[in-house]
Order: sequence, then structure tokens, then C-alpha cells
Amino acid sequence: MNHSKLKPYFVLVVVLSLIGFTDAMYLSAVHYLDGAPGCGEQGGCDEVASSEYSVMFGFPIALFGLLFYLTVFALSLYWFDKRNPAVPQWILYIVSPAFLFSMWLVYLMLFVIQAICWWCVLSASTTTIIFLSTVFVVLKGLHKQ
Repeated sequence: MNHSKLKPYFVLVVVLSLIGFTDAMYLSAVHYLDGAPGCGEQGGCDEVASSEYSVMFGFPIALFGLLFYLTVFALSLYWFDKRNPAVPQWILYIVSPAFLFSMWLVYLMLFVIQAICWWCVLSASTTTIIFLSTVFVVLKGLHKQ
């Protein structure tokens, strides 16, 4: 199997999962420290972070993101160690619902809360790129070559 075709994909996923993990960690810390996420003059981070939609089952949404990014990061490292060709499909199983949920949160942010949280946009962007690149790898069958 030619692993060189998958290496750029996994490097991208590792970098994006670290960015997403850092973002989610920041938002989780802000939540538990009762702070307001810094968003600059044009942001609505506080409105989004303090909305009723920012918590699910008593936990901040960012905490679920933290677990998601940590899992994707760990699976990517597992691929670098074992070169298991099933890993992209495993990531697809995890990232697909995360992507759909992320799009739901973007909808809520834009059309219900009517404020933009740039930290949330960063998370949605990283999830979207991980999703699209994983779909590409799986549909092209690169993980099976």
C-alpha cells in the first residue's frame, strides 16, 4: 500500500485537530471560569457563548468539541504509528455527525442568536475542512491504495 498519498491528509488533520482542540479548550475554560470570550469590536462572542444553545446536557458545547478534536487527533496519530487503512473511514464516522451539528450551530448563530462568534466560526471551519478532506480521501479510495 502506498502511504505517501495519505500522509498530507493526515498532516492536515493533525494540524486542524490541534487548532480545533485549542479553540475548544479556550471556549471551555471561558465557560467554566464564567468569563466572556474575547472577540474584538465586531464580534458577538459573548451573546453566542451565553445563549441557551451554548450548553447541552449541562455541559458547554465546546467541551464536546474538545472531545471530538482529541479523538480525531488520536486517530491520526494511530495512523502514523500503524498505517491502518481503515482510519480515514473511522474519522469519517466521527466527523460526519460533528460536521452536521456544526452546521446546525452556525445556523443558530447566524439566524437565531444573530451574532457571530469568531471562535465558533474557527471551530466550524476546522470541522468542515476535516470533513471535506476525509470525504475526498474515502470517496477517492486513497486509503485502500
